[in-house]
Amino acid sequence: MIATRRRFTDVPDQPGAIAEVAPNSLAAELGLQPGDRIVAVNGRALRDALDFQFYAEAEEVTLEVVRGEEVTLYEVERDSDEPWGITFADPTFDGIHLCNNQCPFCFIKQMPKGMRKSLYVMDDDYRYSMLYGNFITLTNLTEEDWQRIEEQRISPINVSVHATNPELRVALVGNPRAAQIMEDLARLERIGIDYNAQLVLCPGINDGPEMDRTIRDLISLGPHLLSIAAVPVGLSKFGQERQSRRVRLSRTCMRSLPGALLDIRRYTPEEAEGVIAQAEGWQVRFRRERGRTFLQLGDEFYLMTGKPVPPASHYDGFPQVEDGIGITRLFIDDAERLIRRGRKAATAGASGTIACGTLIAPTMQSLVDRVNDALDTRLRVVPIVNTFFGAEINVSGLLTGGLVRDALAGETATDPVFVSHHMLSKRTKTFLDDLHLEDLKGALGRPVFAAEYLTDVVQHLAAARPRIAL
Repeated sequence: MIATRRRFTDVPDQPGAIAEVAPNSLAAELGLQPGDRIVAVNGRALRDALDFQFYAEAEEVTLEVVRGEEVTLYEVERDSDEPWGITFADPTFDGIHLCNNQCPFCFIKQMPKGMRKSLYVMDDDYRYSMLYGNFITLTNLTEEDWQRIEEQRISPINVSVHATNPELRVALVGNPRAAQIMEDLARLERIGIDYNAQLVLCPGINDGPEMDRTIRDLISLGPHLLSIAAVPVGLSKFGQERQSRRVRLSRTCMRSLPGALLDIRRYTPEEAEGVIAQAEGWQVRFRRERGRTFLQLGDEFYLMTGKPVPPASHYDGFPQVEDGIGITRLFIDDAERLIRRGRKAATAGASGTIACGTLIAPTMQSLVDRVNDALDTRLRVVPIVNTFFGAEINVSGLLTGGLVRDALAGETATDPVFVSHHMLSKRTKTFLDDLHLEDLKGALGRPVFAAEYLTDVVQHLAAARPRIAL
């Protein structure tokens, strides 16, 4: 067995600190305040918010709380379903488990300097998988981690599989421990932990026959595999310049695949059509045998080929929406509902500018044209070429605030600008380049809002007319 070395980063200065206390909650009744630190529950030291959730679910709870220099014990009797109303400043009190891998397509390593600090954190932390839907490789789990996952039922876990061929997965993950992926997934099955699998597909490397092998291996494991998602590899211009588009495997991987060079590149539309056709064969089988699609492709495959995005029923309840699987369908369906309602009076004549990436731009323009007709709005779409990461990085979520600013800087319009909420950090509300919405608003001299759907856009426009309700 290969020993696992654990590395941490971003250890909080005040572990266990409370950021928010919900009004009328149990924590509020106890008098807990932001800044208080919960360090133990029922005598057990806390490592993270998951520990708190697990141990504080009891009906009789003793909290050890630090405020300034004082330590107070709160003995609480509670109903089992009574919420505590606590939001922690940092979800992990001992820092973030760092990645030990050397994936040749790692997007974090393609980041230039001067971006948002959190973008440089290469996490591979099972707790962030549970809390935020992050994908992990399982290569840095210790025996203690495995036992805790089983005891606390930390489920589901999102796993970056990429390939089940041991030698190929070692090459794609850059860690000799990656070879035991089937053993790791079998262990999740044995202890009853649900998981989703992700395949980052690289043309000619882990698609085609290797993708078929991976899918066959995964479905042989058992019932706890909830879904498989396949997304295309992404390379920024920085990754291309540094890696010269050809990425030599690590020395460890070279022993497995002597002399190998991985030619990491993007999919062409023709190759993407091949992936769609291959996936459709599996999807037909899964719908026949399992009653659901089970294998889902990243939206980029459909958008880059011009093929229709599948209907909502295809996505089985959207189990991997955090990985971007199906967000285009959700966006389209929201717009269709908005168009069907068609309440013109609330927004008649209202104008706005929607900034987006070039990949979604044709779909966005088509929907906005129909919304304008249905609601008598004057919405305008501005596709923005990503000159920062490279024109081929064309999704809206990877546009920087500076790109939006520069694209709109010469305009005399004063109507509101709408950007995708995917451009902003959920935590800091900043763009990739650390620009705030307020910074962008000041630079453009016009209102700027983050929106998830066109319904959000229309609601903002209607809110500017308070006498008229939607």
